[in-house]
Formats: sequence, C-alpha cells, structure tokens
Amino acid sequence: MHEIICPHCNKAFKIDEAGYANILKQVRDGDFDKQLHERLELAEREKRDAIALAEAKLANALQGAAARKDAAIQALQAQPAAAEVRLQAAGNGGFGRGQQRARWVGERAGSCARPAASCCAVGRGQACPHRRRPVVV
Repeated sequence: MHEIICPHCNKAFKIDEAGYANILKQVRDGDFDKQLHERLELAEREKRDAIALAEAKLANALQGAAARKDAAIQALQAQPAAAEVRLQAAGNGGFGRGQQRARWVGERAGSCARPAASCCAVGRGQACPHRRRPVVV
C-alpha cells in the first residue's frame, strides 16, 4: 500500500497498487502530452524560421542574378556605341576630322600636301601612295 498526501487538504490516503499505478499513469500521460505539445511548437517555430531563412537566401540570390543580368545588358548596350565609334574612325581612315578634310581637298586638287620633290615615290617611277598617280618632277 502507498500513502499519498493530498496537496489541497493535506489529508493522507492509502491506495493499493492498482490505484497507485493508475494515478501515476495519469500524471505521466499529462506530463508526456505537455512535453509533446511543447516540442511540436518548438519544431513548428524552427520550421518557420528555416523557411524564412531559405526565402531570404533565395531573394538575395535572385537579386544578385538580376544585378549580373543588368550589368550584362549594360555591357551589351555599350558594344554598339563602341562599334559605332570604331566604324567612324575606320571610315575616315583613322584621321581626325580636320586631317580627313585636308586629305580630301588634296585629292580633289590632284596633289597631296607633300611637294613632288620630297615624295616617297620620286625616282622609282612608282605611283605616289598619296597622289595615286605617277610622280612627275
């Protein structure tokens, strides 16, 4: 026989083994349910925190990918402008605007800016690369 003291009235009771086992089972079941409920709540909180962290990581990764794509778009948009500058430079033979005009005026007049005596083709009977015709001295 077991003796149990009531916490409310402080009266002692004598209980046989079966009754004592029944009371212990009720206490254990209540404690077990309470602990189980606490653990489930903790697991749910951890799950929500893990989901929030995964969402933040995903958002950060997407933002980084968007920034890289924007940089690539900017680089691709800059390529036609750079190519246009190269084409303009190639179109005028690499000369500046003033040099290109002087070259054009010289060709139109039938002579280059160099005097015939100092031309690189003098004496070789070749065509002057500046005049595109044979040099006559």
